[in-house]
Amino acid sequence: MKGKMIIHREFTIGAVDKRLYGSFIEHLGRAVYNGIYEPGHPKAGGDGFRKDVIDLVRELDVPVIRYPGGNFVSGFNWEDGVGPVDARPVRMDLTWMTLESNKVGLRKCSEIT
Repeated sequence: MKGKMIIHREFTIGAVDKRLYGSFIEHLGRAVYNGIYEPGHPKAGGDGFRKDVIDLVRELDVPVIRYPGGNFVSGFNWEDGVGPVDARPVRMDLTWMTLESNKVGLRKCSEIT
């Protein structure tokens, strides 16, 4: 049995929602700590997020960035990432066998400067 496909770039069935092309951030290497989040860095805002990195990510025009993402989600407990930063528990991340400080936590986008 043979099939035939005809593709024409002007033919569309419907628009593709740009949110389909979103991304995620995962605790792999320096992606989070010493990546987007680095308190004390000269280019970090008062909340510890690096403005230079956030500006570069904005240039990518990624419509949605999900946090947490990747394998980090498998052991993530959202309750560990809320409340005063100094009161958050440090947990062993069993996927990467590293200690997770939960300093980034969960915030509304409007809280990130």
